[in-house]
Amino acid sequence: MSMDKEIKDPEGILKVITALFGKLPAYIVNSEKEFPVKIIALKNKALIISTKLKFPNRDRVLTVVHNGSKFFAHFNLAGGDGNGVEILTPVKIQIAAASRQGARVEASQIQTGMVVNNIINVNDVSKAIGFDDKKVDAILLAYRAKLAKAFPLSSIFFAGRMDNRLRLMHHYDKDIFIVDRKEKATASPEFFPFDEYLRIFDNSKIPDNYISEICVPIKYKGYVHLGYVQVLAEKPLDFEVYKQIQTFASAVSRDIINTGVFQESRDVCQVMDLSMGGISFIHAPSRSFSRSVTLNGTILFDLNLEAGKKVTIRGIIKNIRNQETNFRVGCQFYNLTEKDTEILEDFLNVGKEEETPEAVTSTSSEDETPIPETNEEDQDSEESSSIEEENFSEGPAEESSTEDPFANQMDEEFTDSPEEPK
Repeated sequence: MSMDKEIKDPEGILKVITALFGKLPAYIVNSEKEFPVKIIALKNKALIISTKLKFPNRDRVLTVVHNGSKFFAHFNLAGGDGNGVEILTPVKIQIAAASRQGARVEASQIQTGMVVNNIINVNDVSKAIGFDDKKVDAILLAYRAKLAKAFPLSSIFFAGRMDNRLRLMHHYDKDIFIVDRKEKATASPEFFPFDEYLRIFDNSKIPDNYISEICVPIKYKGYVHLGYVQVLAEKPLDFEVYKQIQTFASAVSRDIINTGVFQESRDVCQVMDLSMGGISFIHAPSRSFSRSVTLNGTILFDLNLEAGKKVTIRGIIKNIRNQETNFRVGCQFYNLTEKDTEILEDFLNVGKEEETPEAVTSTSSEDETPIPETNEEDQDSEESSSIEEENFSEGPAEESSTEDPFANQMDEEFTDSPEEPK
Protein backbone atom coordinates (compact mmCIF):
# COMPACT_ATOMS: atom_id res chain seq x y z
CA MET A 1 0.00 0.00 0.00
CA SER A 2 1.48 3.34 -1.03
CA MET A 3 1.45 6.08 1.59
CA ASP A 4 0.05 9.49 0.70
CA LYS A 5 1.35 11.39 3.70
CA GLU A 6 3.63 10.99 6.71
CA ILE A 7 3.54 12.87 10.02
CA LYS A 8 6.71 12.98 12.13
CA ASP A 9 6.08 16.17 14.11
CA PRO A 10 5.44 15.11 17.76
CA GLU A 11 2.60 17.60 18.24
CA GLY A 12 0.96 16.57 14.97
CA ILE A 13 1.21 12.90 15.91
CA LEU A 14 -0.40 13.49 19.32
CA LYS A 15 -3.24 15.49 17.75
CA VAL A 16 -4.10 12.58 15.44
CA ILE A 17 -3.85 10.00 18.23
CA THR A 18 -6.00 12.11 20.56
CA ALA A 19 -8.64 12.73 17.90
CA LEU A 20 -8.93 9.19 16.50
CA PHE A 21 -7.50 6.49 18.75
CA GLY A 22 -10.01 5.59 21.43
CA LYS A 23 -12.86 7.07 19.41
CA LEU A 24 -12.70 4.70 16.45
CA PRO A 25 -12.11 0.94 16.24
CA ALA A 26 -8.36 0.39 16.41
CA TYR A 27 -6.36 -2.57 15.16
CA ILE A 28 -2.82 -3.76 15.74
CA VAL A 29 -0.61 -5.30 13.05
CA ASN A 30 0.87 -8.71 13.84
CA SER A 31 2.47 -11.02 11.24
CA GLU A 32 1.04 -8.84 8.44
CA LYS A 33 -2.51 -9.31 9.76
CA GLU A 34 -4.66 -6.90 11.77
CA PHE A 35 -6.38 -7.71 15.04
CA PRO A 36 -8.69 -5.62 17.27
CA VAL A 37 -6.85 -3.90 20.11
CA LYS A 38 -8.21 -2.28 23.28
CA ILE A 39 -7.09 1.31 23.89
CA ILE A 40 -6.93 1.91 27.64
CA ALA A 41 -5.66 5.49 27.89
CA LEU A 42 -3.46 8.26 26.52
CA LYS A 43 -1.15 9.41 29.28
CA ASN A 44 2.12 11.36 29.39
CA LYS A 45 2.24 11.40 25.56
CA ALA A 46 2.12 7.58 25.51
CA LEU A 47 -0.68 5.25 24.46
CA ILE A 48 -1.64 2.46 26.86
CA ILE A 49 -3.13 -0.62 25.18
CA SER A 50 -4.17 -4.15 26.07
CA THR A 51 -3.42 -7.05 23.74
CA LYS A 52 -2.98 -10.81 24.10
CA LEU A 53 -0.75 -11.02 21.04
CA LYS A 54 2.99 -11.81 21.17
CA PHE A 55 5.46 -9.77 19.10
CA PRO A 56 8.99 -10.56 17.89
CA ASN A 57 10.30 -7.06 18.63
CA ARG A 58 9.43 -3.73 20.28
CA ASP A 59 7.88 -2.14 17.18
CA ARG A 60 4.10 -1.73 17.12
CA VAL A 61 1.79 -0.48 14.34
CA LEU A 62 -1.82 0.47 15.12
CA THR A 63 -4.39 1.42 12.50
CA VAL A 64 -7.71 3.27 12.31
CA VAL A 65 -9.85 4.27 9.33
CA HIS A 66 -11.48 7.70 9.11
CA ASN A 67 -12.95 9.77 6.28
CA GLY A 68 -11.76 7.39 3.58
CA SER A 69 -8.19 7.38 4.91
CA LYS A 70 -6.31 4.72 6.78
CA PHE A 71 -3.92 5.88 9.52
CA PHE A 72 -0.88 3.72 10.36
CA ALA A 73 0.51 4.84 13.73
CA HIS A 74 4.03 3.52 14.44
CA PHE A 75 5.06 3.10 18.09
CA ASN A 76 7.91 1.79 20.21
CA LEU A 77 7.24 -0.38 23.26
CA ALA A 78 8.28 1.68 26.29
CA GLY A 79 7.03 -0.56 29.08
CA GLY A 80 4.12 -2.54 30.44
CA ASP A 81 3.17 -5.19 32.95
CA GLY A 82 4.32 -8.16 30.85
CA ASN A 83 0.79 -9.57 30.82
CA GLY A 84 -0.77 -7.73 27.89
CA VAL A 85 -0.86 -4.11 29.08
CA GLU A 86 1.67 -2.13 27.04
CA ILE A 87 2.86 1.49 27.08
CA LEU A 88 3.67 2.73 23.58
CA THR A 89 5.50 5.91 22.56
CA PRO A 90 4.60 7.28 19.10
CA VAL A 91 7.23 7.54 16.34
CA LYS A 92 5.33 8.54 13.20
CA ILE A 93 1.97 8.30 11.43
CA GLN A 94 1.51 7.29 7.81
CA ILE A 95 -1.72 7.95 5.90
CA ALA A 96 -3.06 6.10 2.86
CA ALA A 97 -6.38 5.76 1.06
CA ALA A 98 -8.65 3.17 2.69
CA SER A 99 -10.14 0.41 0.59
CA ARG A 100 -12.29 -2.64 1.08
CA GLN A 101 -10.25 -5.77 1.67
CA GLY A 102 -10.81 -9.42 2.54
CA ALA A 103 -13.79 -11.72 2.69
CA ARG A 104 -17.17 -10.02 2.41
CA VAL A 105 -20.35 -12.06 2.07
CA GLU A 106 -23.58 -10.93 0.43
CA ALA A 107 -26.61 -12.22 2.32
CA SER A 108 -27.94 -13.88 -0.84
CA GLN A 109 -24.81 -16.05 -1.02
CA ILE A 110 -25.44 -17.68 2.34
CA GLN A 111 -29.03 -18.83 1.72
CA THR A 112 -30.15 -17.97 5.23
CA GLY A 113 -32.48 -15.42 6.75
CA MET A 114 -29.93 -13.28 8.56
CA VAL A 115 -31.57 -10.48 10.52
CA VAL A 116 -30.54 -7.79 12.98
CA ASN A 117 -32.77 -6.94 15.95
CA ASN A 118 -32.75 -5.56 19.51
CA ILE A 119 -30.80 -2.46 18.42
CA ILE A 120 -29.93 0.02 21.17
CA ASN A 121 -27.59 3.01 21.37
CA VAL A 122 -24.91 2.48 24.04
CA ASN A 123 -25.80 5.80 25.66
CA ASP A 124 -29.37 4.58 26.16
CA VAL A 125 -28.10 1.53 28.06
CA SER A 126 -26.59 3.58 30.88
CA LYS A 127 -29.50 6.03 30.85
CA ALA A 128 -31.96 3.17 31.36
CA ILE A 129 -30.47 2.09 34.69
CA GLY A 130 -30.32 5.66 35.94
CA PHE A 131 -34.07 5.58 36.58
CA ASP A 132 -35.86 3.79 39.44
CA ASP A 133 -37.53 0.64 38.21
CA LYS A 134 -39.53 -1.58 40.57
CA LYS A 135 -38.91 -4.73 38.52
CA VAL A 136 -35.15 -4.18 38.57
CA ASP A 137 -35.18 -3.35 42.29
CA ALA A 138 -37.10 -6.57 43.02
CA ILE A 139 -34.58 -8.65 41.07
CA LEU A 140 -31.61 -7.06 42.85
CA LEU A 141 -33.27 -7.55 46.25
CA ALA A 142 -33.84 -11.26 45.56
CA TYR A 143 -30.31 -11.84 44.30
CA ARG A 144 -28.76 -9.93 47.21
CA ALA A 145 -30.66 -12.19 49.63
CA LYS A 146 -29.41 -15.33 47.84
CA LEU A 147 -25.84 -14.06 47.85
CA ALA A 148 -25.89 -13.09 51.54
CA LYS A 149 -26.90 -16.62 52.57
CA ALA A 150 -23.73 -18.07 51.10
CA PHE A 151 -21.41 -15.11 51.68
CA PRO A 152 -22.22 -12.87 54.67
CA LEU A 153 -19.97 -10.05 53.47
CA SER A 154 -21.12 -9.58 49.88
CA SER A 155 -22.82 -6.95 47.78
CA ILE A 156 -24.30 -6.20 44.38
CA PHE A 157 -23.44 -2.76 43.02
CA PHE A 158 -25.74 -1.60 40.23
CA ALA A 159 -25.96 2.02 39.07
CA GLY A 160 -25.94 4.30 36.05
CA ARG A 161 -22.65 5.81 37.18
CA MET A 162 -19.48 3.80 37.69
CA ASP A 163 -17.69 3.77 41.01
CA ASN A 164 -13.89 3.56 41.03
CA ARG A 165 -13.78 -0.23 41.38
CA LEU A 166 -16.02 -0.80 38.35
CA ARG A 167 -14.21 1.87 36.34
CA LEU A 168 -10.86 0.15 36.88
CA MET A 169 -12.24 -3.30 36.06
CA HIS A 170 -13.59 -1.76 32.87
CA HIS A 171 -10.23 -0.18 31.97
CA TYR A 172 -8.28 -3.38 32.53
CA ASP A 173 -11.12 -5.54 31.20
CA LYS A 174 -10.43 -8.09 33.94
CA ASP A 175 -12.34 -9.53 36.89
CA ILE A 176 -11.00 -9.21 40.42
CA PHE A 177 -9.94 -12.54 41.94
CA ILE A 178 -7.67 -12.09 44.95
CA VAL A 179 -6.99 -15.45 46.59
CA ASP A 180 -4.94 -13.97 49.44
CA ARG A 181 -4.25 -10.24 49.63
CA LYS A 182 -1.27 -10.88 51.91
CA GLU A 183 0.40 -13.35 49.53
CA LYS A 184 1.24 -11.84 46.12
CA ALA A 185 2.42 -15.25 44.89
CA THR A 186 -1.23 -16.38 44.78
CA ALA A 187 -2.10 -13.74 42.15
CA SER A 188 -2.75 -14.70 38.52
CA PRO A 189 -2.03 -12.41 35.52
CA GLU A 190 -5.38 -13.53 34.06
CA PHE A 191 -7.14 -11.33 36.61
CA PHE A 192 -7.06 -7.72 37.82
CA PRO A 193 -3.48 -6.54 38.62
CA PHE A 194 -2.55 -7.37 42.22
CA ASP A 195 -0.74 -4.09 42.97
CA GLU A 196 -3.63 -2.04 41.56
CA TYR A 197 -6.01 -4.00 43.78
CA LEU A 198 -3.96 -3.13 46.87
CA ARG A 199 -4.43 0.55 46.03
CA ILE A 200 -8.19 0.03 45.79
CA PHE A 201 -8.19 -1.86 49.09
CA ASP A 202 -6.23 0.86 50.89
CA ASN A 203 -8.89 3.39 49.89
CA SER A 204 -11.79 1.13 50.85
CA LYS A 205 -13.54 0.53 54.17
CA ILE A 206 -13.09 -3.25 54.00
CA PRO A 207 -11.89 -4.70 57.34
CA ASP A 208 -8.30 -5.95 57.27
CA ASN A 209 -9.25 -9.50 58.29
CA TYR A 210 -10.91 -10.06 54.90
CA ILE A 211 -8.02 -11.29 52.77
CA SER A 212 -9.84 -12.74 49.75
CA GLU A 213 -12.10 -11.06 47.19
CA ILE A 214 -13.98 -11.99 44.04
CA CYS A 215 -15.59 -9.20 42.06
CA VAL A 216 -17.27 -9.92 38.71
CA PRO A 217 -18.87 -7.22 36.53
CA ILE A 218 -22.54 -7.30 35.59
CA LYS A 219 -22.55 -6.50 31.87
CA TYR A 220 -25.22 -5.71 29.31
CA LYS A 221 -24.78 -8.57 26.82
CA GLY A 222 -21.07 -8.79 27.57
CA TYR A 223 -20.26 -5.20 26.58
CA VAL A 224 -21.50 -2.37 28.81
CA HIS A 225 -20.55 -2.45 32.49
CA LEU A 226 -23.65 -1.93 34.65
CA GLY A 227 -22.39 -2.99 38.07
CA TYR A 228 -20.70 -5.90 39.84
CA VAL A 229 -21.13 -8.81 42.24
CA GLN A 230 -18.61 -8.64 45.10
CA VAL A 231 -17.74 -11.37 47.61
CA LEU A 232 -15.24 -11.07 50.47
CA ALA A 233 -13.91 -13.78 52.79
CA GLU A 234 -11.56 -14.20 55.74
CA LYS A 235 -10.08 -17.35 54.16
CA PRO A 236 -8.86 -17.87 50.58
CA LEU A 237 -11.63 -18.35 48.02
CA ASP A 238 -11.01 -20.95 45.31
CA PHE A 239 -11.59 -21.02 41.55
CA GLU A 240 -14.84 -22.96 41.90
CA VAL A 241 -16.30 -20.08 43.88
CA TYR A 242 -15.11 -17.66 41.20
CA LYS A 243 -16.97 -19.66 38.53
CA GLN A 244 -20.10 -19.64 40.71
CA ILE A 245 -19.94 -15.85 41.04
CA GLN A 246 -19.44 -15.55 37.26
CA THR A 247 -22.62 -17.57 36.70
CA PHE A 248 -24.40 -15.53 39.36
CA ALA A 249 -23.46 -12.21 37.71
CA SER A 250 -24.61 -13.51 34.31
CA ALA A 251 -27.96 -14.50 35.82
CA VAL A 252 -28.43 -11.03 37.33
CA SER A 253 -27.70 -9.45 33.94
CA ARG A 254 -30.04 -11.84 32.09
CA ASP A 255 -32.98 -11.23 34.44
CA ILE A 256 -32.53 -7.45 34.37
CA ILE A 257 -32.45 -7.43 30.56
CA ASN A 258 -35.60 -9.58 30.52
CA THR A 259 -37.52 -6.89 32.46
CA GLY A 260 -37.49 -4.75 29.33
CA VAL A 261 -35.87 -1.82 31.15
CA PHE A 262 -33.53 -1.39 28.18
CA GLN A 263 -35.53 0.07 25.31
CA GLU A 264 -34.23 -2.14 22.52
CA SER A 265 -35.72 -1.58 19.09
CA ARG A 266 -38.43 -4.04 18.06
CA ASP A 267 -37.57 -3.61 14.40
CA VAL A 268 -36.28 -6.66 12.54
CA CYS A 269 -33.75 -5.64 9.89
CA GLN A 270 -32.67 -7.67 6.86
CA VAL A 271 -28.89 -8.14 6.52
CA MET A 272 -27.45 -7.16 3.13
CA ASP A 273 -23.80 -8.09 3.59
CA LEU A 274 -21.50 -9.24 6.35
CA SER A 275 -17.77 -9.61 6.99
CA MET A 276 -15.48 -9.94 10.00
CA GLY A 277 -15.11 -6.16 9.91
CA GLY A 278 -18.66 -4.97 9.54
CA ILE A 279 -22.23 -5.32 8.33
CA SER A 280 -24.89 -3.49 6.37
CA PHE A 281 -28.62 -3.93 6.93
CA ILE A 282 -31.94 -2.40 5.90
CA HIS A 283 -33.86 -0.40 8.53
CA ALA A 284 -37.36 1.03 8.20
CA PRO A 285 -37.81 4.77 9.02
CA SER A 286 -39.35 4.02 12.41
CA ARG A 287 -39.33 5.97 15.66
CA SER A 288 -36.63 3.73 17.09
CA PHE A 289 -34.49 4.35 14.00
CA SER A 290 -34.46 8.09 14.68
CA ARG A 291 -33.55 7.49 18.33
CA SER A 292 -30.85 4.84 17.97
CA VAL A 293 -29.26 5.14 14.52
CA THR A 294 -27.06 8.21 14.15
CA LEU A 295 -23.93 8.69 12.05
CA ASN A 296 -20.80 7.81 14.06
CA GLY A 297 -23.01 6.59 16.91
CA THR A 298 -22.18 3.35 18.72
CA ILE A 299 -24.91 0.72 18.82
CA LEU A 300 -25.38 -2.79 20.18
CA PHE A 301 -27.57 -5.34 18.44
CA ASP A 302 -28.23 -9.05 18.05
CA LEU A 303 -27.25 -10.64 14.74
CA ASN A 304 -29.21 -13.82 14.04
CA LEU A 305 -27.01 -15.88 11.73
CA GLU A 306 -29.08 -19.03 11.34
CA ALA A 307 -31.37 -21.26 13.39
CA GLY A 308 -30.19 -21.15 16.99
CA LYS A 309 -27.00 -19.21 16.22
CA LYS A 310 -26.81 -15.60 17.40
CA VAL A 311 -24.10 -13.08 18.27
CA THR A 312 -24.28 -9.70 19.98
CA ILE A 313 -22.44 -7.00 18.06
CA ARG A 314 -21.06 -3.61 19.04
CA GLY A 315 -20.47 -1.31 16.11
CA ILE A 316 -20.02 2.25 14.95
CA ILE A 317 -22.38 3.51 12.25
CA LYS A 318 -20.22 4.65 9.34
CA ASN A 319 -22.84 5.45 6.70
CA ILE A 320 -26.61 5.76 6.28
CA ARG A 321 -28.05 5.64 2.76
CA ASN A 322 -31.58 6.71 1.90
CA GLN A 323 -33.22 4.08 -0.32
CA GLU A 324 -36.63 5.66 -0.97
CA THR A 325 -38.75 3.67 1.51
CA ASN A 326 -35.96 2.40 3.79
CA PHE A 327 -32.43 3.15 4.96
CA ARG A 328 -29.34 1.04 4.39
CA VAL A 329 -27.05 1.24 7.42
CA GLY A 330 -23.31 0.45 7.23
CA CYS A 331 -21.74 -0.46 10.55
CA GLN A 332 -18.11 -1.16 11.50
CA PHE A 333 -17.56 -3.70 14.29
CA TYR A 334 -15.90 -2.40 17.44
CA ASN A 335 -13.98 -4.74 19.80
CA LEU A 336 -16.29 -7.75 19.78
CA THR A 337 -16.12 -10.27 22.62
CA GLU A 338 -13.95 -13.35 22.04
CA LYS A 339 -16.99 -15.62 22.08
CA ASP A 340 -18.90 -13.59 19.49
CA THR A 341 -15.78 -13.27 17.30
CA GLU A 342 -15.29 -17.05 17.30
CA ILE A 343 -18.94 -17.71 16.35
CA LEU A 344 -18.74 -15.15 13.54
CA GLU A 345 -15.46 -16.58 12.22
CA ASP A 346 -16.91 -20.08 12.23
CA PHE A 347 -20.04 -18.91 10.39
CA LEU A 348 -18.07 -17.04 7.72
CA ASN A 349 -15.37 -19.73 7.53
CA VAL A 350 -12.75 -17.04 7.93
CA GLY A 351 -9.20 -18.23 8.44
CA LYS A 352 -6.58 -16.16 10.19
CA GLU A 353 -5.04 -15.22 6.87
CA GLU A 354 -8.30 -13.58 5.76
CA GLU A 355 -8.92 -11.37 8.76
CA THR A 356 -9.82 -7.79 7.82
CA PRO A 357 -11.03 -5.00 10.05
CA GLU A 358 -12.24 -2.61 7.41
CA ALA A 359 -14.85 -4.34 5.29
CA VAL A 360 -17.42 -1.61 5.76
CA THR A 361 -15.10 1.36 5.94
CA SER A 362 -14.26 2.22 2.36
CA THR A 363 -13.43 5.29 0.41
CA SER A 364 -16.47 7.47 -0.09
CA SER A 365 -18.73 6.62 -3.00
CA GLU A 366 -21.62 8.50 -4.50
CA ASP A 367 -24.28 6.59 -2.61
CA GLU A 368 -22.58 6.79 0.77
CA THR A 369 -22.87 9.52 3.33
CA PRO A 370 -19.29 10.68 3.97
CA ILE A 371 -18.08 10.62 7.55
CA PRO A 372 -17.86 14.19 8.85
CA GLU A 373 -14.69 15.56 10.32
CA THR A 374 -14.29 14.89 14.01
CA ASN A 375 -16.21 17.40 16.07
CA GLU A 376 -16.00 16.72 19.78
CA GLU A 377 -19.13 18.71 20.55
CA ASP A 378 -21.15 16.54 18.18
CA GLN A 379 -19.85 13.21 19.44
CA ASP A 380 -21.77 11.02 21.86
CA SER A 381 -21.16 12.22 25.40
CA GLU A 382 -19.05 9.23 26.37
CA GLU A 383 -16.83 9.61 23.31
CA SER A 384 -16.12 13.32 23.75
CA SER A 385 -15.44 12.85 27.43
CA SER A 386 -12.93 10.10 26.70
CA ILE A 387 -10.76 12.57 24.81
CA GLU A 388 -11.08 15.30 27.42
CA GLU A 389 -10.15 12.87 30.21
CA GLU A 390 -7.57 11.07 28.06
CA ASN A 391 -9.11 7.80 29.29
CA PHE A 392 -10.60 5.90 26.38
CA SER A 393 -13.48 3.54 27.04
CA GLU A 394 -16.93 2.45 25.93
CA GLY A 395 -18.56 2.09 29.31
CA PRO A 396 -21.38 4.21 30.76
CA ALA A 397 -20.87 7.37 32.78
CA GLU A 398 -17.20 7.74 32.01
CA GLU A 399 -17.71 11.46 31.58
CA SER A 400 -18.46 11.77 35.28
CA SER A 401 -15.03 10.56 36.29
CA THR A 402 -12.68 13.11 37.78
CA GLU A 403 -10.32 10.47 39.12
CA ASP A 404 -7.34 9.30 37.13
CA PRO A 405 -7.09 5.50 37.30
CA PHE A 406 -3.68 5.70 35.65
CA ALA A 407 -2.14 8.25 37.99
CA ASN A 408 0.22 5.55 39.17
CA GLN A 409 0.64 3.84 35.83
CA MET A 410 4.40 4.34 35.87
CA ASP A 411 4.77 2.84 39.37
CA GLU A 412 6.40 -0.46 40.17
CA GLU A 413 3.98 -2.35 37.98
CA PHE A 414 5.14 -0.59 34.83
CA THR A 415 8.67 0.60 35.53
CA ASP A 416 10.43 -2.36 33.95
CA SER A 417 9.96 -3.08 30.30
CA PRO A 418 8.54 -6.55 29.65
CA GLU A 419 10.84 -9.23 28.35
CA GLU A 420 11.04 -9.67 24.63
CA PRO A 421 8.45 -12.23 23.52
CA LYS A 422 9.93 -15.62 22.87
